Amino acid sequence: MSPTIRRIHEAELLGRISRARNLSEALSIVFDSVLSAEGIEKALVLVNDGQELRGVLGMAWDPRDATRVAVSLQEASHPLVAAHDGCRAGAAELSTGIAAAPPGRYLIFPIPGASPDKPCFGILLVGPDAREMSDFPRVVAHLSAAGPVLERIGELDRLRTHERQTEQQRDLLTSIVNTLPDPVLITDSENSILLENRRAESLFSVGETDSEGRRRAVEINNLLFSSFLTRSTIAGSDSNSRELNLVDPSEGGDLLFEVLSTQLPTMIAGEKAMVSVLRDVTDLKRATTELEHQFQRLRQAEQKSRRERDRLNLILENVGDPILVTDDQSNIILMNREAERLFEVLGGVDVQSRVHQDVRTNDTKFSSFISDFTLSPDATRVTEVSLAEPESGNEFPAEVVSGKVLNERGEMSAIVSVLHDRTKAVENERLADELTRLNENLEGRISDATEELEERNRQLQWQSEELQRAYRLKSQFLASMSHELRTPINALLGYTSLMRDHIYGELNTRQEEALSRMQTASHHLLELVNDILDLAKIEAGKMPVHVERVDVADLIAELSQTIEPMVRRKSLGYHVELDSGLPPLDTDRTKVKQIILNLLSNAVKFTRHGQVAVRARPAKAGITIDVEDSGIGIKEDDIPKIFEDFRQVDQSSTREYGGTGLGLSITKKLLHLLGGTIRVQSRPGLGSTFSVTLPLRSEEILLDQDISRVARGADQAVITDR
Repeated sequence: MSPTIRRIHEAELLGRISRARNLSEALSIVFDSVLSAEGIEKALVLVNDGQELRGVLGMAWDPRDATRVAVSLQEASHPLVAAHDGCRAGAAELSTGIAAAPPGRYLIFPIPGASPDKPCFGILLVGPDAREMSDFPRVVAHLSAAGPVLERIGELDRLRTHERQTEQQRDLLTSIVNTLPDPVLITDSENSILLENRRAESLFSVGETDSEGRRRAVEINNLLFSSFLTRSTIAGSDSNSRELNLVDPSEGGDLLFEVLSTQLPTMIAGEKAMVSVLRDVTDLKRATTELEHQFQRLRQAEQKSRRERDRLNLILENVGDPILVTDDQSNIILMNREAERLFEVLGGVDVQSRVHQDVRTNDTKFSSFISDFTLSPDATRVTEVSLAEPESGNEFPAEVVSGKVLNERGEMSAIVSVLHDRTKAVENERLADELTRLNENLEGRISDATEELEERNRQLQWQSEELQRAYRLKSQFLASMSHELRTPINALLGYTSLMRDHIYGELNTRQEEALSRMQTASHHLLELVNDILDLAKIEAGKMPVHVERVDVADLIAELSQTIEPMVRRKSLGYHVELDSGLPPLDTDRTKVKQIILNLLSNAVKFTRHGQVAVRARPAKAGITIDVEDSGIGIKEDDIPKIFEDFRQVDQSSTREYGGTGLGLSITKKLLHLLGGTIRVQSRPGLGSTFSVTLPLRSEEILLDQDISRVARGADQAVITDR
């Protein structure tokens, strides 16, 4: 302790703290008067804010680092929270688990509050590298005395902050309401105005210097508004009228408002209050009235011409054929939509374009026909012309039926022409001729086709028999080779083990290494032979399914013991999560075990660092087992490839990790035999999750089913996503 620093008595300390303006100033007094006097060089005060212990002020701490230190009150096992909840004094070994705090050994000094039944007001953290608790008895005594005062000062700080925020919100709300262009009023149960914004004051309030005319206008407005509120209260929600007429106190004109009133959820001065918003709709009402008058005049003017136009349009627009009306000069004066496509050039079409040329050609052909018909004495005429479809450029045959319209004097005033598209009629005629020709030699063609079909059926039957024979020969060959292949491999494994056990004499280091490699290669060859034979059995439909009751939890526990040496050898984490209430499965235990073991082996094989996890949970009508790893992952485009026979993602993976590429292929086919599915989620570099879903009961597949059915079903059982 420095001899220049004087220790302070509790009464003097409390007096100095009580004169502090805020909590930070009071804590600074504690730092200077108590902690520095005891030789403490670095400390931090954490205060309970209701959710966590948060740093407030530190001694020899960077202010930003001090406010970043925080410990949630939900962490009951944390030494700071335990000391705070029990308000006990004591030292604890704290590591870097405190956010933003440097590593080292800290002492915890609880700061009690005013009530002994409540948690502490806060925590004093001394350190790092502090001395023993027994070195600071005065610190404990001073903190016990100053704690209630510090708690009261903190409460006053929070109250001042809350008052400032409330005042700011009130000023902001007042400014917002006063800037509204609509009058806003709050009235009591007797319709007296309690509060109003500036726009409402201009309508309902008077000043000392206001004229007598304005005073009378304001008095009338108050009477009208009070009467409106009374009527609205009596009518309740059934009232449909929300319009209120008022007088403009400044200009004396009439104003029309739409009133929106609602009762406030809180009471003012012990009475119910209502807020009303008056929206000025004077100009809107005037404009609406004028528009209604103009609309009525326009409607009356249009009715006469519409009746004639509608009668003609009804005839023209409901006809699917093009209709044209021409005058006595052969000019087109009216046509329907279908005719517009053929004889009218739309805006923006280049005069040199094909569309423009097709329209001009159609118009020339039609005008020539109408000119000739106009000069003839005939009343009607029917002819055929070839027209072009402007949209496609294709020509089509058309039949033109024209008739003259005569006036009262018997003179021609117009010609009405209807065009019928004869494309279908011409095509039907062509098809009829072709059908007639085809019918002439139909019997001969049917006879030739029948003979050809019978020959193809004989060839297909022969190919089917040859294929079945080939499958049987392959299955017989694999069955006979099973013993022939396994026997020499087992002999190699047996003799290699005997030699490594020194049955035939001692071995030197190079011999031991060679025998070890020989034994590893023999095991790998045996696994390859077994995988190929299993795959052949499945494809040939000779893999039996033995259904029995399977406990998934016991099965996963057994597999965990099997995979544990591989996990320990690669220093990986291994976790098992089983949901409660997993139902038993009626399935083939051996095949389920092989499926999960294949997935676990792959997860360990392709994971260099991290962990492997197994989870089992109930699914719809079954159980889902997830095998998750943090390994190399799989690209989305490569996911379907991993289920192909003898296939891994790429050759580099095959060289680095080994394997035949049959594990996932066999897994997929075994799942299909058991009625299950597999789903893959993976991202390169982040790991993979293989999810296997098994039904509660696996129906046994017939032994004589064909290979294509197994392969097709297995492919449908795989769903991939990212």
